[in-house]
Amino acid sequence: MDFLTIKDQKIGLHFEPQVGKNNRPFKLFGTRKNEELPQKFIGNSFKWHWIYSFIYLDNDEVFELEFDYNDKFKKKL
Repeated sequence: MDFLTIKDQKIGLHFEPQVGKNNRPFKLFGTRKNEELPQKFIGNSFKWHWIYSFIYLDNDEVFELEFDYNDKFKKKL
């Protein structure tokens, strides 16, 4: 997967700066499994919920986005 999709916005999964719909620059700085939820065997592999961590470059505020087993957006943390 090269990007995340939330509604009609695509967010690249790279470490280069990006600009969101709110005109604030941000970048990805980490990903992790949500280990509070069990993995599931879907198709031919085990799947997890993933949490993607981003930082706004104008004030160092962090925001995180969680995606489910099927790479669908669940919530902003």
